[in-house]
Amino acid sequence: MIGLEDFRDRMKAEIEKTKQMKSVQVSGRNLDDALRQASLELGLPLRVLEYEVLDRGRPGLLGIKNAPCRIIAYESVAQQMEKEETSLEEELDLKSYEEEEVPHSTDTNGRLSVRLASDGVWVKVFPAVGEGIPVSVGDVIGRLQERGVLDADKSIISVIVQQADMMWVKVAEYDYNPANDALLSLEVTDENMKAYIKAQEPGPGGTDLTADAIRGFLSNNTIVYGILEEALQEFEDFPEYNVPFLVAEGTEPVHGADAKVLYNFETEPDKVHIQEREDGSVDFKELNKFQNVVKGQPLARKVSPEPGKDGRTVYGRYIPAKDGNDLEIGLGKNVTISDNGATVVATASGHVMLKNGKITVDTVLTIPGNVDSKTGNVNALGSVVIKGNVEDGFSVTAQGKIEVSGFVGKANLNAGGDIIVSRGINGGEGDEFGHITAGKSIWSSFIQNATAEAGEFVIVSAGIVNSDVVAQKKVLCKGKRAKIVGGHVRAAEEVNAVILGSAGGSETLVEVGFDPKAKEEMEALNERRKAIEAERDNVDRNLQGLKRQVRMQRRRLSKEKEQLFEELRIQHNELHKKLQAVDEEIEKKQDYLDSLLVHGKVSAAKKVLAGVILRIRDVEYVVKDPYESPVTFILEDDYIRTVKFQDIEEDLTRR
Repeated sequence: MIGLEDFRDRMKAEIEKTKQMKSVQVSGRNLDDALRQASLELGLPLRVLEYEVLDRGRPGLLGIKNAPCRIIAYESVAQQMEKEETSLEEELDLKSYEEEEVPHSTDTNGRLSVRLASDGVWVKVFPAVGEGIPVSVGDVIGRLQERGVLDADKSIISVIVQQADMMWVKVAEYDYNPANDALLSLEVTDENMKAYIKAQEPGPGGTDLTADAIRGFLSNNTIVYGILEEALQEFEDFPEYNVPFLVAEGTEPVHGADAKVLYNFETEPDKVHIQEREDGSVDFKELNKFQNVVKGQPLARKVSPEPGKDGRTVYGRYIPAKDGNDLEIGLGKNVTISDNGATVVATASGHVMLKNGKITVDTVLTIPGNVDSKTGNVNALGSVVIKGNVEDGFSVTAQGKIEVSGFVGKANLNAGGDIIVSRGINGGEGDEFGHITAGKSIWSSFIQNATAEAGEFVIVSAGIVNSDVVAQKKVLCKGKRAKIVGGHVRAAEEVNAVILGSAGGSETLVEVGFDPKAKEEMEALNERRKAIEAERDNVDRNLQGLKRQVRMQRRRLSKEKEQLFEELRIQHNELHKKLQAVDEEIEKKQDYLDSLLVHGKVSAAKKVLAGVILRIRDVEYVVKDPYESPVTFILEDDYIRTVKFQDIEEDLTRR
């Protein structure tokens, strides 16, 4: 809200501006002449002048002396304020140096149009834009004189110029001669898609063309569609004679787009998508060339064809457009279509591809050669069949089975089903590779320097050498050279080989009669218990030390040590709870192991060498003297004893 003092301050400022205002008193034949004189004396353009009329003057008539028009002219107050508010940066246009491109000027001069009609002479004035030069009275009078109009009403012209509102205003009468009206001709081109008029300039006393007249001319010539209204108005305002002028334009037909399929997977299998690690480096083994999908996953979506949009000529005739062509999505194995034929969905988990134009989900991914730098690591939701080898440093993962026609080097295999390796596994040295894990059974000609774990059987034809092998059921080595040499072999039910042990003295440990996985978990629990006990003992030692300080010094601990004592006491209680929880888990696991009915057995079809360590359940037996004939070891009355050799009962034909 403006107070009285604010109002007074503003009035003082306005009075001060008025005092500083530069003004002149001038006279002229008429108002326009006086304004031009003021503009010269003030050195300012007409557009920034304001004025007060002292005497409008009068023209001389019938002996009466003419009187000049007298005015006081001054610069517009608004213009002065705008100047004062302009900063130095704006005046110097410093910002323009920061711009990448020099902006184009939007300044446009004013324009005027004169039209001779049957009812008189009409004028339209267009305003100037920005710093453009406005139309003056003299400009209008000069244009009228060019058209032979000499007695126009200058006062009306002055108002028109001042308002510049783009409205037709009648300014004079004239002698109309219909015979000299402007004439029109029509030309239609581009297969009736464009219509042009060509106008002949009117003669003396003839009328100009209006937009309505052109529109009527087109209608009489059956041009009924695509009339360019802005063009008609432009011709009315600024006619162009003796040249073709576009006034109507037809619409071209728009043919409908064909149906298409948007795939949710890479349809070009040779494209490589290298994976970036978290640290920004690139893993060149993860090429992601094989695309996995799960059951129920959308694989593709069909975009329906679009209807065409008919065109029209300037005569109004329709030009039919073609509708887009439909298509059928090619469906291969393990896919279906839903959403009224719009979406393709996988009916099984596996590897998706576009095979012969059909979307196919293969539950078996076939690698025609080796798994190496060309394929990268393989990860499949179905099964994987590898016709070559799995080279060093690569891994294969499958929810189904993995079948390798060649050998497996220093690599990792992980399958939800069986793992079948025709030419054997040699895991090499180191812990990063050489891990073979199967949800069901492992079949191989041999296993060497590897870690193998099977949910059911481990079956080899040549033997197991220096490997850590675990089977939830049996480890069976059947063949002329099927031996277990070195390493650690565990099975719940049975370990059976031709030869057990190494002549060179490599330690060979064979364990049966327990759940290997449960025993591993038990061992891990015992290790965890030891770690918790060690941490608790350390905390207890620190607590006892603080207690001794209190007894010896016979005074309270400092605040810092009291806080430490409280923290140690809390740690002691938490560790005690953890220890109780681990003990409960160990007890449950031990109850499970004790409840197992599996006794287990170890058999050798030819011989057992000295140094072999046998464990059946919790009983251990170290073979000191070799057995040179077929033998089977069993547990009886907490004692491992030998019985007649029991051969492999299972049919080892690969399933």
